[in-house]
Amino acid sequence: MELGTSIVEKVPPEVWLEIFKQVPKSGDLYSINVASHRFRDISTRALYRDLVWQNEEHAEQTLDVWEAHPGMAADVQSLCLGIGGEPAEEPSEIIDSIFNAGPRPQALANNLPATEQHPWTSRSWIQISPAQAVLWARVQTFINLSSLKFHNTTLGNGQFQLIHDLPQLRSLRTVGCTFNGPAGDALDNRTLPITELLMVAVHRGHQVTIITHGLQGIQPFTFRDPFAKALSLAVAENLRTLTVDGSSDIFRIVYGAPDAEVRGWLIPPRLEHLFILQRCTITATRRRNADGVVEEAFQDAHLYNFCAQARNLKTISTPVFTPSRVALLPEKLPPRLEAFAAPMDAAQFVAAHRDVKALGVLKCELERHEAVGALTLIAHARPGLKMLVFEVRAWDAAVVSAIAQNLKELRHLKFVYGSGGPDEQFIVSLSQYLAEMPDLHTIEMYRLPGRGDFKPEHPSHLFDSSWGSIEEELRDIVIPWNRFGRKLRRVQLISGYALTRAYEGATWKLEKVDQLKRIEYLDY
Repeated sequence: MELGTSIVEKVPPEVWLEIFKQVPKSGDLYSINVASHRFRDISTRALYRDLVWQNEEHAEQTLDVWEAHPGMAADVQSLCLGIGGEPAEEPSEIIDSIFNAGPRPQALANNLPATEQHPWTSRSWIQISPAQAVLWARVQTFINLSSLKFHNTTLGNGQFQLIHDLPQLRSLRTVGCTFNGPAGDALDNRTLPITELLMVAVHRGHQVTIITHGLQGIQPFTFRDPFAKALSLAVAENLRTLTVDGSSDIFRIVYGAPDAEVRGWLIPPRLEHLFILQRCTITATRRRNADGVVEEAFQDAHLYNFCAQARNLKTISTPVFTPSRVALLPEKLPPRLEAFAAPMDAAQFVAAHRDVKALGVLKCELERHEAVGALTLIAHARPGLKMLVFEVRAWDAAVVSAIAQNLKELRHLKFVYGSGGPDEQFIVSLSQYLAEMPDLHTIEMYRLPGRGDFKPEHPSHLFDSSWGSIEEELRDIVIPWNRFGRKLRRVQLISGYALTRAYEGATWKLEKVDQLKRIEYLDY
């Protein structure tokens, strides 16, 4: 080692990259990048390890960085992608054709229509500009991606081939995407290495129709729904976690397809966690059925049948578990179930037949005294619950009292309501309930937005407008709880704000909540 070698040069780059992983904000990394010449190369690699390319303009701003740092593409670990078009079969030919021609990608994008076709971009019906072609070629150099998200874009054959060409891919997410058929028709999604899949707000794209001659003349029919083939990403054999909403209906279209077994569309044997997004909260006034209950997706028995066959499931979180006409059977429940969230009837049934540690009661429509009675039965069956979600139509202090008296081992409590609310005196005296639950680290107790959506409210105060800020008022409420709830780390008394602290004795800090969760993860 030469005399005068700095510590930056002594430590291997891989070690610095691991250190930079602990830097929470990209702005801090950027400051290091600008301030230190010695750290510049390493911090640049760290800055571009996790990419968000929501559109072409955003992505094009970084093209010069990749040319200035050859080999850096291998360090990219996660990518959120929203650019149009799709990858070509030979990305190297695209790069050579465009860069050797002279003009830069930005110039090409400015001078050519976005829909102009070129020999290297003619794939199915998806049109692609030269700038998009360069961006896709760059994406195809990110060969070590472990996380990939498609956002508000179209998925065709090229995107599916890209997914299959990533041996390190573990997390795949599609949000607001259109699946063009027959996307990925020649690929076997069972072989994908992904362990986590999220598909929400998906849309059906082009449909392939076969024309046949019958007795009544020419009759078009759809042969093997191509949308189902695209959605068969969910049959990846290593899948552990699956998150969907009603837009895909994979339980009917994929797992419930008549020829599912013939095509190898089986439930992944290692699947452990199933999460389904909620469409609305209990305060929604629309989409109610004849019984007055808010309708969610999956109103048939396909979801229930799926869960009955997925024997290794540990977590099921869904706004609808089974239609009321379908009788629940204990032997149909996954034997290893540890966490479950669903409407009251299903939650109560599961609590009686499985040793769950986390339970969610969603959209409880029971009257106040009936809700307390149902909660008491649940507590009698599972007094050792660690996490409870309880969503009711109206505030009732008796529910909180019943929880504190019967579920003393709770670590995480979420009690949300559609109307009413506690007065200041009750909130101040909440410490007596905290003393009954010494292991509680998170308490969420707030009124849901009245529109049925998940956009939180941000009032200027909770009870007293004389406080200088909502943070001061909430701290004044929570600080006296410290001696009773020593393990408390998060308190949320308003949908739009929460107080958090890192450890006992630390200062409570205000955290703004921009969006309420549409999934109950049942973590504790």
